[in-house]
Amino acid sequence: MNIAIDCTAFGHEEVNKGHLSLSTSIFTADILDSFSKSSLSDSFTLLVNYNHFDFFKKRFPSFKLQVLSIPLLKILYHLSGKRFKGTKYIKKFGFFKRCIEKNSFDAVWFPYCVDYTYVKTKIPSVCTVHDIYPVHRKGKNGWDFITDSSTLLTSVSNYTKNDIIKSFGLDSKRADSIIKIPNSIIFDVSEKKEIPELASKKFILDLNAYIEKKNPLTLLKAFNIIKNKSDLSLVFCGGYKDDDLFSKMQDYIAENQLESRVKMLFRVSDQERNFLLTKASLFVTPSLFEGFGRTPVEAAICKIPVISTKETSLFEATMELCSYVENPKDENELASLMLSKIQNPDSPEKLEKIAQTLLENYNPDKCAKKYLNIFENMLELKLKKLEKV
Repeated sequence: MNIAIDCTAFGHEEVNKGHLSLSTSIFTADILDSFSKSSLSDSFTLLVNYNHFDFFKKRFPSFKLQVLSIPLLKILYHLSGKRFKGTKYIKKFGFFKRCIEKNSFDAVWFPYCVDYTYVKTKIPSVCTVHDIYPVHRKGKNGWDFITDSSTLLTSVSNYTKNDIIKSFGLDSKRADSIIKIPNSIIFDVSEKKEIPELASKKFILDLNAYIEKKNPLTLLKAFNIIKNKSDLSLVFCGGYKDDDLFSKMQDYIAENQLESRVKMLFRVSDQERNFLLTKASLFVTPSLFEGFGRTPVEAAICKIPVISTKETSLFEATMELCSYVENPKDENELASLMLSKIQNPDSPEKLEKIAQTLLENYNPDKCAKKYLNIFENMLELKLKKLEKV
């Protein structure tokens, strides 16, 4: 069996810095690590960008690598001081397709499948859909793989699966063929790096991008309501930001004299992130849209009390084990729940039970086995077709 895995969606910045921050990259890495641990690496070939080879060779040494490159792109990349990536042209100009078909892979897996990452080839495809948020914003152009019966779809949550079915009007046969495989979560916070300005503080933590759908401004307003009723600070930490929203938050902090109580961190190291997750007194995710919702699960695994919204997949991903607001845009409701949780924290026994339940449910080896079953079934079907020829 030789399955191609599309790794071109890994972020250029995270690859350059040598640590993964995008949830989709972390998801892919968790599955690859499980394949490696089970001595299955020889069954897979990672398709990587021409400027990402060194990272993948070091991070996933047991896998075969297929470098995707166009000479002109490499020249432009170096002439621009490594600012011009040009990744999309590898797929747009057909190089990705030719590479897949030339090497006669048994199947190709797109671990992060959206309009601009998918490429149709003659090889059977497995497309993992984390969410279809772009469809709701920009329409269905480029998402033909959803209705293409030659692709096998997996979704990371029932929410995403149902959203796909409803948004694309899938018939029952196509709808039933979508396989739900949740994000795997493997979590080691033993390596920590202290953030000096937070070392002596107790704080509420939100690990989310600074973008509208993550709704950080509501959390900021809720904190302002309870700031005089608690000695906790508030820490935001994200790996991506919308500059306009980021500026609005900074302005709000200044207007309400919250500079000494609110910290906005950006692109911290894995070790610093571990420090935050092991030191936080309360975790709050005010998000309005998630295809899965990894960060509150991670926080709960770290035995931190978690407050979440019930929006999209969050209630499902957290397995209804946390505390929830009904109206995610209501800062007063959120403030009231935060204060209640601060004054009446969950017992250590309850937090331990929640952590163990989530760890068992999102075991990466279980998730990897489900993908392996898919690939083995595809290979078996391919062999049967060849026998009939």
